[in-house]
Amino acid sequence: MIAEVATVISVVKGLNDAISTIKESKGHAGDLASIMGRYATANEAVQEVESKYVGRLSVKDSMQIQLAKRQLKAFNQQLKDSMMMQGLTKDYNEIMARVEESRLEHEKQIKIAKIRRRENIKFLKTMGVALTSAVISFGVILGLIMLIFKK
Repeated sequence: MIAEVATVISVVKGLNDAISTIKESKGHAGDLASIMGRYATANEAVQEVESKYVGRLSVKDSMQIQLAKRQLKAFNQQLKDSMMMQGLTKDYNEIMARVEESRLEHEKQIKIAKIRRRENIKFLKTMGVALTSAVISFGVILGLIMLIFKK
């Protein structure tokens, strides 16, 4: 789990380098495609860690993921500004529409995973109570039988 969180942090830090590349290159199409690829990779890494460890992240890991999300948001704003200055607003809007669609689907999957996890925990607790009751009942019945037929 720690390795995945560390991977997310390193990918997001790579985006910071990409921001300086945007500013230096003045947004050549190849550079923007590369940067969008990095952004997509970082976003997918965050989503993967979130979905894989739903409700099981430590406080430290959860904070790191939240900070990575915040950095992704800041990067997105800088990318938007850069692309708008270069007249690529339409391209940016199309790309972000796809990213937003992916994000909404991810949030939906996270909610479903959390619900399933809660249901599984509830089921396991119920099975534990049922099993405990069965063992106790068996012990009581066995004890009564031994008392009745004791010579």
